[in-house]
Amino acid sequence: MQATFTIVHDIPGRLRLIIPALYDKKEHGQIQDMFTSIKGIQKVNIEPAIQSMTVHYSKDVINRKIILRFISLFFKQTQFDPLDNIMINIAPAQRKDFFRSLVTGFLILLAYLNNKPGSVPGMLDYAVVISTAYTVLSHGENKLRHPDVLTGIVSMLSIGAGNILQVAMVTWAVNVLELLNDSNKKRILPF
Repeated sequence: MQATFTIVHDIPGRLRLIIPALYDKKEHGQIQDMFTSIKGIQKVNIEPAIQSMTVHYSKDVINRKIILRFISLFFKQTQFDPLDNIMINIAPAQRKDFFRSLVTGFLILLAYLNNKPGSVPGMLDYAVVISTAYTVLSHGENKLRHPDVLTGIVSMLSIGAGNILQVAMVTWAVNVLELLNDSNKKRILPF
């Protein structure tokens, strides 16, 4: 079972936790209101950029164990995205791009396993090309300047249409590298 949170500081009356599920939550005010409505919890601060939640409480009214149980139950119940465990550190806006890229990679693998030397490209090969093109063109703003688009064009011209799976694979690999680079850029936090 995956941990819902990690305790960073624990002093009587104050808990600070790292909760990975906070990264993609937008309802911080509602979460704070919900927890402060619990008798004994006085104040809740959420810092989504660092996935931190600080709980100030009256130790005479509520104990740490009960607070942790509430937090654990709440954040386990709010994990509806099946990709949460795989892509917890990827911004929600980028998850669609990564998912499309994963599907395309899987199709390329299937096409390679199905490919026989000297055979004519089949329906799966064309599906790979379409999926790769959609994956590459579905993210970013200036499509013609993206490295993966340029790689696809150059690969097609240099490798040739007869080697369409190789063109798709090279283009897809550059797309994955670009997505990882974008993900790292967005994860860098100024301190």
